[in-house]
Amino acid sequence: MTSTSGVARIGAAVFAIGFSTTLAMPLFTSYAARDGGGAGGLSAAFIAYAATLIVTAPLLGGLSDRVGRRPCVLAGLVLAGLSTVALMVAPGLAALAVARALQGLAIGLVAGGATAWAAELATGPEAGRQAARAMALATAGAFAAGGLCTLMALWLLGDGEPPVTFWLHVGIVALLVPVVARLPDPRPVARVAWLRVPAFPRGTVASSFGMFAAWGVTGVTITSVPSALAAAGHPRLGPLAVCFMILAGTAAQQAIGHLPARRLSLAGLPVLAAGAGLVILGTLGASVPLLLLGGALVGSAAYGFLFVGALAAASEAASGEDRARAAAGVFLVAHAGFCVPPLLTGLAMDAFGTGPALAGFWVGLAVLCAWLAAALLRRPA
Repeated sequence: MTSTSGVARIGAAVFAIGFSTTLAMPLFTSYAARDGGGAGGLSAAFIAYAATLIVTAPLLGGLSDRVGRRPCVLAGLVLAGLSTVALMVAPGLAALAVARALQGLAIGLVAGGATAWAAELATGPEAGRQAARAMALATAGAFAAGGLCTLMALWLLGDGEPPVTFWLHVGIVALLVPVVARLPDPRPVARVAWLRVPAFPRGTVASSFGMFAAWGVTGVTITSVPSALAAAGHPRLGPLAVCFMILAGTAAQQAIGHLPARRLSLAGLPVLAAGAGLVILGTLGASVPLLLLGGALVGSAAYGFLFVGALAAASEAASGEDRARAAAGVFLVAHAGFCVPPLLTGLAMDAFGTGPALAGFWVGLAVLCAWLAAALLRRPA
């Protein structure tokens, strides 16, 4: 088996796991309406993914070093498949919360181990970089493809549940498990610390909290925006904007090259605020052009400029094993953003209405982005 084949198989497993996280996105508002949970209930079920990652990240971060890469990736595949099965058996907010928790565990299991395994199977001087690029593309591409495939299936085949994409995902996972199980796992297990506590090297707090703002906006766009549009009679516009957001972010990741970390974060903050404003205006007016343009700007800022800038700043400020802890710090803050703003915005929508809740969210975002930009400008280049 060639090294390229091994990397491709690991990439396929990572894609299948990431695919599960947005697979049911076009049905989120249907689950909420069925169970009477409102925007707040949907947000609470949705953030089970990020909450699970935050709680388990210190333990899962070094697990592949202790038990091996292959068991972690296989477990991630199985958990991703079970998350889809849960939504097929009992579609609703409770099953969504269970599925999101399973997906959080799956992503946590492969977050570091899959990239490391691919690098160990790859060959050549650029093996590590090539493996990281392949895994990043598989992850981001899967996030975009999951929701888009289900959205297309619902448009083409009707609103019957479960959509054909759910069956497809379970079948793909079943096929991939034996394929991944046959891959060699060359790195011997090591005696490393069970817990890896995230770290924030000096000078990286502002760029790391840029990810709090970034993933806060994406979380609100995935939950509160579709809820508001569904309530206004446009249940498919929200998922369409989200898919466009992730696709634009994936493209931006590939296009921005090797710009300095601080410049990336400084460019991303105003783009994020502007994009969020357009998404909110598009939501209140049910405007497809504003939703798509705003989604493209949010995706470019969140998944491109701010994400790459935060990880680059953490990598530059740390060394050795501390780089992994610094990257974990970025993801911890990012997933906190994926939890807190969506939940507060969803609850505010139920309590005060869509307009005031989304306007209040944008004002808070603008203040945070301005403060972070000022902090970045004060830091020496």
